[in-house]
Amino acid sequence: MFKKIAFTTLFTSVLLLAESGVGLNVNEKDLEIEGVLDSRNLKALQTSSTIYQIDANFLNADNNKLIAAGIGATNKVEAIEGLELTLGAKYVWAEVGKNDFNAVPLMAKARYTFPPLKYNIPPVALEAKGLYAPSVLSFGDSKSYGELRFSADIEMIENVRLYVGYRNIHADYKGGNRELFDTGYYAGLKITY
Repeated sequence: MFKKIAFTTLFTSVLLLAESGVGLNVNEKDLEIEGVLDSRNLKALQTSSTIYQIDANFLNADNNKLIAAGIGATNKVEAIEGLELTLGAKYVWAEVGKNDFNAVPLMAKARYTFPPLKYNIPPVALEAKGLYAPSVLSFGDSKSYGELRFSADIEMIENVRLYVGYRNIHADYKGGNRELFDTGYYAGLKITY
């Protein structure tokens, strides 16, 4: 039921928000669905140059499940054209075997969009994202959480991006049980609005 409500909210909200989108990525064992709501062109929220983003994702990694939702503030770096930085936080719930995991990691993301290239090459961008929750931001039997992602995308068709990436996610439980939730390469398709 939660997934149906989340996806319905994501799809209906894209009518109001620009640069929002949904994506799907896979590899041999994993499936991830992700969505982003972006306030870039919503004038009521644009009293400054800061852009607000709400993002959510569902990851089924080798029968382990992870659901995350977060909020971040994005702004352009004046010194480097094409670079945007995002700072924020997410709520993460994961199910690893019989263990439930809850944490609120802090998030940092950098996205660099290359300037227009010659010979009509489509727009290309690189992105790096890190999340970290020490024990003070982890709840129940959770001890810490760490996530690192790198991706590259190309907009082959207007508002449609193909992307490839790498993710490394660790969930650490009290009692010394450190679990590697997921690691590996993935490829996907993202539709933006």
